[in-house]
Amino acid sequence: MNENQLPAYLQSIFHPLFQHTTDLDSRLMLIEEMLAVGDEKEIPFLTELESHQDPRIVQKAQGIKKDLIKKLGKITEGERRRLPMNLCFIYEEFNLRPSKVDTDLDFEVALDILEH
Repeated sequence: MNENQLPAYLQSIFHPLFQHTTDLDSRLMLIEEMLAVGDEKEIPFLTELESHQDPRIVQKAQGIKKDLIKKLGKITEGERRRLPMNLCFIYEEFNLRPSKVDTDLDFEVALDILEH
């Protein structure tokens, strides 16, 4: 079977070890070792473990996944949606100031219009 035909979480070297381990302590140790020796193939498996029935495994998998992503220098989905840092200083760079709020402007719509 071709490696690319397997689901991403099955490509982790830790998956078969985790499946054949029965006690909780051994499983938690395996998850912990993913941080020390794991690579990007462990991330889908850790994501899969985040939906495990045991909350201790879920918690450990979430923590190790976060640390492994940081160790590998990967960009998380949340970071991908953020604006670049240089946009944070756009006002200062172009010597712009935000406009002042005019208190005389009132754009509130009366709710009685919704009754008609």
